Amino acid sequence: MCSDVDSRVDSSVARAAQALFAIQRPEGSWPNRRPTAVLGTAGAVVALHLADPERSRDLIERGAQWLAAAQNADGGWGGVPRAASQLVPTVVTASALTLTAPRTAGEPARRALDLIRSLGGVESLADPGMVHMATTFLALAGLRSLRGSRRIPLELLLLPRRLWRPRLSFRAAPFVAMAFIQAHDAAPKGVGGLLHRLARPTALRLLQEMERGENDRGGYGGDNWLAAVVCIGLCRTGAPAHMIAATVDYLRSNVRPDGSWHIMQGLDLIGGSYVARGLADAGYRDDPRLARARQWLRGCQQDQAFPLYDAPPGGWGWEGPHGWPNFLDSANVLAALTPAGREEPAEHLRTGLDWLVSRQDGRGSWGTFVPDTTLANDGPCPYTTAQCVESLLDGGLSRGDPRIAKALDWLLAAQRPDGTYEALWYRGLTAATATALVAFARGGVGDHPAARRAREALLAGQLADGSWGPGDTGTPGDDPSRGTVEETAWALRGLLAAGLPAQDDRLRRAAEWIVSAQGDDGLWDANPVCLHIRRLAYYADGLIGNGLVLRALGAYRSALAAGPVARREAS
Repeated sequence: MCSDVDSRVDSSVARAAQALFAIQRPEGSWPNRRPTAVLGTAGAVVALHLADPERSRDLIERGAQWLAAAQNADGGWGGVPRAASQLVPTVVTASALTLTAPRTAGEPARRALDLIRSLGGVESLADPGMVHMATTFLALAGLRSLRGSRRIPLELLLLPRRLWRPRLSFRAAPFVAMAFIQAHDAAPKGVGGLLHRLARPTALRLLQEMERGENDRGGYGGDNWLAAVVCIGLCRTGAPAHMIAATVDYLRSNVRPDGSWHIMQGLDLIGGSYVARGLADAGYRDDPRLARARQWLRGCQQDQAFPLYDAPPGGWGWEGPHGWPNFLDSANVLAALTPAGREEPAEHLRTGLDWLVSRQDGRGSWGTFVPDTTLANDGPCPYTTAQCVESLLDGGLSRGDPRIAKALDWLLAAQRPDGTYEALWYRGLTAATATALVAFARGGVGDHPAARRAREALLAGQLADGSWGPGDTGTPGDDPSRGTVEETAWALRGLLAAGLPAQDDRLRRAAEWIVSAQGDDGLWDANPVCLHIRRLAYYADGLIGNGLVLRALGAYRSALAAGPVARREAS
């Protein structure tokens, strides 16, 4: 039976590699099928309606039509079309239709508002920032007032950056935009009004500084949703015309033929790093086409500092050589570069490893953008911390290095009571739990009680068909009864690293499920496991999914070849 599985895995890997190399670009990257986004589209039509209503009238109308057609049967919207309805996308989209298409939005908006009330309203959101964001869009559509809302203290930006950077982190741009909108619709009085006026020039300069660090003028994080929010804020505060025009041009340049907008413009780098490492682990480490991919990844390393995050040169971001450097993308690129061994130019690799080490926070963990942040959505993150540990070990740090030991200590202590871990930027519990198991095994603490609890929790999450889903998180939109190739691949590789032999029936069924899910084109369909807004909006990334599968099947094939005795000794 195992020989049959071995043969099917070999064939599956070969078909996937052939398909991926066939679509590889000449310079080494892979094209990513960026998903259309409800939030990006809703935000864009509102921004264009306020900033460029005449010239962009056709784009506004087409975007509104697309949104109306994407409404779910229950009256709501998810992060992407056909995804389960969630509160924030539903609030923003209902507001966008009410504002931009009042003659046709009556019935769709009524159904959406009924759903919002049934879900507990915007006050039911756990994140205060999201409460304010949702309330702001309702106010823009005249469905609610901002009067009485807690004032956003724009004057925080008058303090030294070291004081507000950990608190705002990557939310600095929406913080400014929301403050501008609030001040327009509910002007602060007295001392609050004076402080807002004093801070306004500093806030505008901050946005200009951010834009100069982007890949494209008018873009913020390569994110159409965020660019739209900033555009709305600039309009409300009466910003210089050139700043508003840049965001308008950015949004106009990114509209899709069907009238929608992508969730983000630049996802090739992070997806490409997953594919490159997956192909290396699947047996293509020395393929010259993979060498081109590594050369392209090296060329995307940032050679300039990013002052907003106090980040030195040497990291990577999802957009390419500019944009927001972050810890997870940098760790994933380093994971793709290290399999080349001595063939990898030492300068890029060493600079990247040093950059990643410099971003570790005082707790021993890694978040996303700013070390030692107090913003929950920035960190610390079990998944990112585990990936950083693995990448640093691959890059030459020893198990006994105090930075590795500190990271593992934090990871062991950060476990949930049920033995699982939750990631910041991937849904559910499977991804982080499985990745933590790899870090524990690589770090030499695989026999720690917390590592054993994580392994048992992951095994308990396997579904009847052999796959894994997100686990029981209670997050709206997650379907704990349905497995995905991404989560099954994460689980398979994690359990192999934890010492389970490939001959274990549970792992065999997982491998068979993955192979049977492969498409006729040799690739696997993506699932919405990536988070755009934590717990509130998901998206799918096909490159990440296929890279994860190849890495898992490569590990499974190697474990089969090693045999059960060798696997037990290795563990």
